Amino acid sequence: MVELGKNISEDSRWLIDFVRRAGAGVIASNSGTGYPESAYVHVAVNDFGRIILGTNALSRKFTNITSDPRVSMVVVHDDAEEVQLEGEAAVLDETQEAAEVLSAQHPGATETNDPENMRLLEVTVRWASYTDTREMPPAQRELEF
Repeated sequence: MVELGKNISEDSRWLIDFVRRAGAGVIASNSGTGYPESAYVHVAVNDFGRIILGTNALSRKFTNITSDPRVSMVVVHDDAEEVQLEGEAAVLDETQEAAEVLSAQHPGATETNDPENMRLLEVTVRWASYTDTREMPPAQRELEF
C-alpha cells in the first residue's frame, strides 16, 4: 500500500474501514522449514492503512517475521466478507502511536505479563482481494492501491 498521507485511494480507505470492523484475522509467515505458520491475531489499522498487531518476541510468528518479513493474512467480517492480503511486516521501534491505535480497538491488547518481550508489528499491504459470499456466485475483486 502506498502511503500518500491523506491522499490514499478509495480502496485503501475501504480496507481501513473493513479491518477496523473485523478487528482480527489470521496471519501466515514463513517458518523457514518449508511449512507456513499461521496465527489468529487481533488487529487494528492506522489512518495510513498499516495493520498493527502485537506479539511476543519469543513467539514463532516473531521469529519467522524477523527472518522473512513477507506475510499473508485473511481478515473475515460477519462470516460473509473476506479480504486476503499480502504484504511485509516490520517490528516497530517507536511503538507509542501504534500501541494507542491497537489499544483503542482492543483495550488491554498491549498489556502483558511479559512486557519485556512485547513487540508491535506493522504490516504494509502490497496486494489484497475481497470476496463477498452473500452474493451468488460470490462477488470477488482485487483492491487497487
